[in-house]
Amino acid sequence: MSETVYHETAVRPARSTRKKDQAPRGVFRHRSGVWAARFTCGAGHIHQERVGPLKSDAIRVYHDRRARAHNEPGWCSAIERRDARARVRLEADRERRLVTFREYAQTYLEYAKIHKRSWRSDVGRLALCSRSFGDRRLDEITSLELEQFRDSLLDIRSRATVNRYRDLLSAVFKRAARDGLVAVNPVRTVSKFKEAGERLLWLTVEEETAIREALTPDLRPLFAVSVHTGLRWSEQVALRWKDVDMLSGVITVPRAKHGYTRRVPANSLVRGVLVDLGSGRARPDDPEEPVFPVRYTEASKFFPKAVERAQAALREAEKDASRLDGYTWHSNRHTFASRLVMAGADPLTVKELGGWRTLAMVQRYAHLAPSHLAAAVELLVPGNGVEGAGKPAASDAQESAPSAAGRSPEGAVELRRNFDGASARAAGVS
Repeated sequence: MSETVYHETAVRPARSTRKKDQAPRGVFRHRSGVWAARFTCGAGHIHQERVGPLKSDAIRVYHDRRARAHNEPGWCSAIERRDARARVRLEADRERRLVTFREYAQTYLEYAKIHKRSWRSDVGRLALCSRSFGDRRLDEITSLELEQFRDSLLDIRSRATVNRYRDLLSAVFKRAARDGLVAVNPVRTVSKFKEAGERLLWLTVEEETAIREALTPDLRPLFAVSVHTGLRWSEQVALRWKDVDMLSGVITVPRAKHGYTRRVPANSLVRGVLVDLGSGRARPDDPEEPVFPVRYTEASKFFPKAVERAQAALREAEKDASRLDGYTWHSNRHTFASRLVMAGADPLTVKELGGWRTLAMVQRYAHLAPSHLAAAVELLVPGNGVEGAGKPAASDAQESAPSAAGRSPEGAVELRRNFDGASARAAGVS
């Protein structure tokens, strides 16, 4: 008969949940010796937060955290502290990166030298802007101050030029916003001025001769080619002999103002100038040799004085010199386009030859060719246009008895010749 053996099992006392210190619920003495608060946040996480040596402070923190967890579902003190630290680091980093307008203007110019063909114009414009904003931090400059600066420029600049200043400032602040130096571009709320049509300056043959005689001999070929090709100053001085095809009579502009390649045909006068320049080349075997080895970086260094000398010569000859007021090297393009229009070239041809991107840029020259409007209405005359258009009745035709100039082909040619002559004289063509 077997004997049953019973083993005694030790009974462990239940774990006490009684607080080990004399403190309210949620407050306890931390092992570091200070008082701390234990609470559950709105996201369900249990947190322990050290407060300090005073138990009353820990009690206050505990009740504050409980209230926030109850009133703000999803609130978490750990996430809040993490976001606060990130904001502090971001603000400190932004403070370290804050620069003045003058400092960032130099940074922008380094960018412009690589990516903008017109960076030389930006140098002078940014220098003028730095007089007003140079020592100011970028994030301190407001839209109101920029608007006041824009308005102040009207005393010394035209509306069109002031708009160029506004565009440059907008580009600077837009890049600064991209670099994290400003929150927004303050120039975007500064409007542009409405640009009125300015006086169109172009040369008559007599005025062209006066300016050519006022230039030094080494600059006269440069001037002649400018008037007869419409090349911009930057395009002309950048030409190399590899860009000139003497056989086909075509000048290739590798990179025009808008960054594309265009080809300009050379007329007989331009080809003659190029032949003379080619015969005097210093390095005939070097295709990179400049076509126009000028010593000036900008036309403004010499051309205004030449225009003044030309005006003096015209006044001495008792001629009108007022048409040359404000004439610049860029006005040679206007002379080129104006003469093409007056010679009968259509707007699309003028656009292609001058390198304008849109026909709207060429419309300002349309008033110089009124003859095409007269030719259009002349089509309404019987026998000149659509059959039957404006055809009078037989009795009316017998009674009206129009003159020979209006009926015969010879008379129509004579009428057109007289009209074109009058239009040319009105436009100032000798």
